[in-house]
Amino acid sequence: MMGKVVALVTVGLLAGTVAAEAAFSPSLLDVSECKLLATAPKSNSSLCALLAPGQNYQTHALVINLRGDTRYQQGFDYGYLLSDHIFEVYNTFLASLLGTGVVADAIKLALGEALDWQWNDYLSQELPADFVQEIEGISAGAEAAGAKHLVKAGTLITRTIALANLPGDLKDVVYILLREFKGPEWMLGNNLPVLEKPARSGHCSMFAAWGSRTETAKLFAGRNLDWNKDSGINSYKLVAVHHPPGKAAHATFGFVGLYGALAGMSEHGITVHEANLEENEITFGGFPWLLRLRYIMENAKTCTEAKELWKATNNTVGFNHMVSCAADAAQVHANPKTYAGPGPAVAMETMFNYTAYFTANDPREANMMYNNTIHLGAPTTEAVWRTNHGYDPLIRKHFEWSLTPSAWSVERYFFIEKAIKEYAVVGKPIGLLETANITAIVGDKGKHAYQCQNNTDGSNILSVAFAPTDLHVAVAWESGAKDSWRPACCSSYLKLDLSTYFAA
Repeated sequence: MMGKVVALVTVGLLAGTVAAEAAFSPSLLDVSECKLLATAPKSNSSLCALLAPGQNYQTHALVINLRGDTRYQQGFDYGYLLSDHIFEVYNTFLASLLGTGVVADAIKLALGEALDWQWNDYLSQELPADFVQEIEGISAGAEAAGAKHLVKAGTLITRTIALANLPGDLKDVVYILLREFKGPEWMLGNNLPVLEKPARSGHCSMFAAWGSRTETAKLFAGRNLDWNKDSGINSYKLVAVHHPPGKAAHATFGFVGLYGALAGMSEHGITVHEANLEENEITFGGFPWLLRLRYIMENAKTCTEAKELWKATNNTVGFNHMVSCAADAAQVHANPKTYAGPGPAVAMETMFNYTAYFTANDPREANMMYNNTIHLGAPTTEAVWRTNHGYDPLIRKHFEWSLTPSAWSVERYFFIEKAIKEYAVVGKPIGLLETANITAIVGDKGKHAYQCQNNTDGSNILSVAFAPTDLHVAVAWESGAKDSWRPACCSSYLKLDLSTYFAA
């Protein structure tokens, strides 16, 4: 299926001789039904399973539609409907990292206490009350469903948020601890320790395109999560639809228990994205990104509003983020001379107390060179994209990994650039199918970007193609396990019309 068609696309994109539409036909499967599994006892919240003929998943992806009247009630419904899964995911994920047995159990206990410390003393301090109420509701809902565990479900949720907020290279946790024990003034006034740099880690990616590059000038965007593969959490695939009272409905894509937006889209066509950016100016004293991205979706209608919300909140660990905004794409198309916003997509390179904002065709990106001879950036009009490095001078100064033309992050950056420009060359407007193509190419599948190998290479566990103008999405998760494990970008993309889930 996906392996075959991704293999075909290499002919068109590398040689430039085959029309893109003839070279690629990815596996986008229409969902035939979301089969109702359960409803919440005190609200209209529900849990259903996505059915799509031909999908290659061993278990169905779930959709939880949270319609409680309060944030607490929506958290309660999440905990009630997913109670067992929350505990299973946490234990399954840690077992994949630590193993099992007496020693592993002791490490797991100590890790839990350390994560609680970081959450209670740092990551929770800037969290809006709405999210605190949701987490409290999760604990109560799980208990109401019969969960009897020493640790509350809400605590497991905050632990997973803390885990997701860690640097891609765990050695860099030392920078967080130095800041907490020594303070930011010490960090600014001393030489930071030099740590061993990995050659290849943290392979997430994102892009957006609009205007003359796309079908009827609509906005399209993609996001890959390349993380801890084959951990067992792919049995708990989840789309969570939130209806926060008085704010914008939004959907997140990921897994039960990883609470927040690994990827997401709102009813206003705002999409949110993340990729690791290994910096040494980092902290846990800010807004945890999984919930910060939800905060953006529920409060912003445009990229101007999203950018202002970002400026008003604080960074933690280094990440590349992006927001794309359907309203801005429509305004740019209708009134290009009077449009005054930042653009239909904004990339944000972040570290402690600093964000660099990028829109299309930024000169900082165009002028970045290796040894003053080789360009490491190739921005263009009507598109923005990022992998795992930055282009802002200050961000580059604090970057922890080597950056050469052969660096994997740089290679993948140019995979996206090549694909976007190739569609323009052959005169093919980018739609949802082409967005899935670009997203699948750059999703980590090992050494072969343009082929899905029949092996376990890669680390892509979530791959999402967005059509924000139409509120459509195509989402794929990792599939199989052990020798049969395959990356998300080589699995079935399930196509959803989110307007039906956002409807009142």
